[in-house]
Amino acid sequence: MNTVRCSQSPKSSAWFKLIAVVSLVLLCALGTAMAALPQSEFKVTTVYLVRHAEKAAAPASDPPLTEAGTKRADDLARKLSKADIKTILTSQFLRTKHTAEPLAKQLGITATVVPVKMAGRELSPDYLKEMAERATSGGGNALIVGHSNTVPELIKALGGDVTPAIDESVYDDLFVVTVYAKGKAKVAHLKQ
Repeated sequence: MNTVRCSQSPKSSAWFKLIAVVSLVLLCALGTAMAALPQSEFKVTTVYLVRHAEKAAAPASDPPLTEAGTKRADDLARKLSKADIKTILTSQFLRTKHTAEPLAKQLGITATVVPVKMAGRELSPDYLKEMAERATSGGGNALIVGHSNTVPELIKALGGDVTPAIDESVYDDLFVVTVYAKGKAKVAHLKQ
C-alpha cells in the first residue's frame, strides 16, 4: 500500500486539529442521543457551511471573487482537505462556485449547483429541505457554500441548535454542523 504524505503549514495543521477536536467534542456530547438510535436509521454527518469568499463589486448581478476571495477559497481547501467531504453544494452564483472550486478540484469531486429558490422574500421551504437532504445523504461529510441569508436558514433546516446572523461584511465564518439525527444537530462556530 502506498502512502501519500502532504506537507502542511503549522498554521493549517493546527487549524485542522482544532476542527478535529471540535468535532470530537460534539460527537461525545451527542453519544447518548446516538445510542438511542438504531445504527441503520441515520448516519451522523458533519456539514461545513461557509458564506462565499470576498466578491468583486461588479458586475452587480453575479460578481466573481476578488484576489482576497480567491486566497480565502484556497485556504478553505487546505483546511478542509482531510475532513472526509464527499458532497459539495453551491448556489448558482459565481462567487459560491469559485469558493468551492479549489476543494472540489483537490478532492476530485464535482460540486453540485442547487439554485437558490425564493418564496416571495423568503427562502423556499422546498429549497431548504432539498439542501438539507442532499447534505446529509451523500455518504460522507458535506460542504455548503452559500450566502449571508442562506447559511443561517440552512443551519436551521439541518436542525442546528444555534442559528447565527451573518453580517454582510464578514467572510470568515465557518460553521461545523454535526447532524446526529434527522432534524437534530449541534453547531460549532469557527473562524477561517
